[in-house]
Amino acid sequence: MVRKITFHILFSLTIWVMGISISRAQVSLEQAIQLTLERNLQIKQAQFGYQMSEQNLYEAKSALYPNLSAGVSNSYTYGLTFDQISGQVVRENRWTSSAGGQVASNVAIFQGFQKINQIKANKIQLLIDATEVEKVKNDLTLSVITNYLEAITNNELYEAALQQINLSREQLRQDSIQFEVGNKTLADLAQSENQVATDELNIMSSQNAYDLSLLALKQLMEMPPDTQITLVKPDIAGLMAEYAGISYEEVFEKALLTQPAVEQATHNKQLAEKNIDIAKGAFYPVVSLSGSYGTNYSSEVFRQQNMSFSEQLDQNKSFRGGISVDFSIFDNNRRKAALNKARINYLQAENSEALTKRNLEKTISQAILDLKAANKQYMASQVAFNTAKVAFQALKERYDVGMANSIELFTAQTNMNRAEFDMIRRRYELVFRGKVIDYYIGNPITF
Repeated sequence: MVRKITFHILFSLTIWVMGISISRAQVSLEQAIQLTLERNLQIKQAQFGYQMSEQNLYEAKSALYPNLSAGVSNSYTYGLTFDQISGQVVRENRWTSSAGGQVASNVAIFQGFQKINQIKANKIQLLIDATEVEKVKNDLTLSVITNYLEAITNNELYEAALQQINLSREQLRQDSIQFEVGNKTLADLAQSENQVATDELNIMSSQNAYDLSLLALKQLMEMPPDTQITLVKPDIAGLMAEYAGISYEEVFEKALLTQPAVEQATHNKQLAEKNIDIAKGAFYPVVSLSGSYGTNYSSEVFRQQNMSFSEQLDQNKSFRGGISVDFSIFDNNRRKAALNKARINYLQAENSEALTKRNLEKTISQAILDLKAANKQYMASQVAFNTAKVAFQALKERYDVGMANSIELFTAQTNMNRAEFDMIRRRYELVFRGKVIDYYIGNPITF
């Protein structure tokens, strides 16, 4: 009995410790990105497209080889018929039978280099699909950064709201005591109660925002909604120093080499150029080689010449080989239109590449400006919060001795609360803008 009780106690303690460790499991930004890249279904969907392109390339390479087919046949006829093998008309009311077999092969030895160019085009398409996978990963990485920092922001707003309501409740308690002894009016007490209600609303709003942003992050990582995780907060001072000397030229040059969208646009242009070569190949003649081997059997030959099945297969065998040249003289301008379309597609792809680089240039310019602005705004929000906090504390001292009314006090408290919320938002706005720069230049995304 003692052993059983000891076992149950130890087992319960183990489960309790495991429950604590699970509920307090920390997920860093780097881990969140890694989990998303390993589990997210959008990446798997893009990888399926890459696998389809692999098969298209395999199919294009296989088209260079000659085909090979084999077939056998057997037929029975009653009454009037013409026996192809014996060359005789059968008019009697009886059954005749025939059988045959054939092996045939055909290959195009020249087709305007269309098959070779198709292989090259499929190789480029494979590169395009590979960059599409990387593009999906990049987009998901940016989504993780956004939701991770949004969740941290909302969590800090929630914690700030909890501190604010504690201050409001303490003020309500003091005002209730002062109201009982006649030092405060009913209006003062109502103002205190209103401030508590306002702070409670802030708590509910920030809690809901935190839950939603954390849920979105879990969905990106393909986690069950009830999974309990905590997030790691960044070192703000270290990040500010890290991006202090960053320049536009440095970021843009690195982005051109690391961003999948730019690489994809270049490959699309190469594919369009190869499609022009394929369209030109249609203007050349098609030269093909063909060959076949076959033999047959006829009951009519057996009846007339008494040749057995094996003898007929040997005597009736035949081999056929040939070469053909096919050239289309006029095809209602289909080849010409296809070539013109291919050239237009190349111009579109060329323009799309230039547009992609131009958009990247604009985006990075905006990202640099946003980072600098976020830094200034965060510094300003710190000053604003500190001054609002000092103003509130000074006004509270005057309120406590009856030199300020409740409206002035709670106006100062509201201003301080708003300044603190704004400072929190500006703090993580700065972090986000810095991580966006890392995203564009291909740096590891971590705190």
